[in-house]
Amino acid sequence: MSLSEDITRLTKTLRESHDNRVASVSAQRAATGKQLADLQAAHRETAATQRKELQLFASTLRQNVATMIHNLDAERARLTADQRQRLDTFKRNLQQDVASFLNTQATARRANHAHQRQSLDTFLSGLQNRTSSFLADIHAARVALQADQTSAQQAWQQFTAEQQEIRAGKPSPSADAETSDEFNAKARPRRAGKRRPKASEE
Repeated sequence: MSLSEDITRLTKTLRESHDNRVASVSAQRAATGKQLADLQAAHRETAATQRKELQLFASTLRQNVATMIHNLDAERARLTADQRQRLDTFKRNLQQDVASFLNTQATARRANHAHQRQSLDTFLSGLQNRTSSFLADIHAARVALQADQTSAQQAWQQFTAEQQEIRAGKPSPSADAETSDEFNAKARPRRAGKRRPKASEE
């Protein structure tokens, strides 16, 4: 077979192959276009259906929400009225209970105050009596002590005078007076002052 025949056959084959590819691509393009058109039509139909269903759902939802809000408002009004009634009843009962409690406490407080006043008066009266008796006893003891101290001082002065007369040699008056004063200071008991009653004695 010659070269020209081979080239002719090859070019024919290439041409047929190209034509087949062009025909196949055209067919696929046409099929794809038809599919796209069908999909667009189906999409438009689905969108229209969904739009209608969504509009119907939205309308129904608005009606349901409006009904629910109306029912909630009515229920809230009923609950508010019921709670107000219960609160008024509780308030009246609480006021009555508080008034009764305050009256009871006031009566008990007055009775307790009277009892405490009586007990305090009794205690003060007894305390005054005990204090008066204690002060009288202190005064009597102080008077007796002063009398006893006076008697002791007189006896001591008499004793010292007798001793001075008995002595053979009389000491100087200043030395005798210092000795007598020192001895008197040591021998003289301390005078008790007025003692205040202790808290336990009151």
